[in-house]
Amino acid sequence: MGNKNRIVLGILTASILHHCRNMFNGDELVVSKKKALRIEQKHPEQAHYILQHSFQMLLDATIATYNYKEDGIINFITHDGQNYLLYGVSTNNYRNELSTIFKPSIRQLRKCQSDIRYFKSSYKEDLLEYIKN
Repeated sequence: MGNKNRIVLGILTASILHHCRNMFNGDELVVSKKKALRIEQKHPEQAHYILQHSFQMLLDATIATYNYKEDGIINFITHDGQNYLLYGVSTNNYRNELSTIFKPSIRQLRKCQSDIRYFKSSYKEDLLEYIKN
C-alpha cells in the first residue's frame, strides 16, 4: 500500500523505460484509491490485478505501446497468459498513475494496429495471430 490515498502497483520494467524514454516521473506506478474503486465497478474482471497486488505481473508481461490521442497518457498492451489487456499510464502529475485497464475487443486492436510499437518482433506475430482469429 502507498500513502496519501495511493496504492503502489509496481515498478515499471526496464523494457518499458527503454522504449518510452524520458516520459515518466520515476519508475513507480501508483493508482488512487478512488480510481481503483472506479475500475472495480467498470472492469471487475481486471480489478483483481489491483486489489490483489498482482499488477507487477502485467508490467512484466507488457509487449507493446501505442500513443493515444490524449496528451499525457501512454497506453500499453500486455498479455496475461490468456487475454490481451490494455492499460494506460498518466504522466500529467508528479507521479506515474494508472488511468485505465480493460480487455480490448479484437476490433479495437485492429483499429490501432498501425500505431502499435512492439518491444519484440515475436510479440507482433503473436498479436497478429490473435487478431486474425
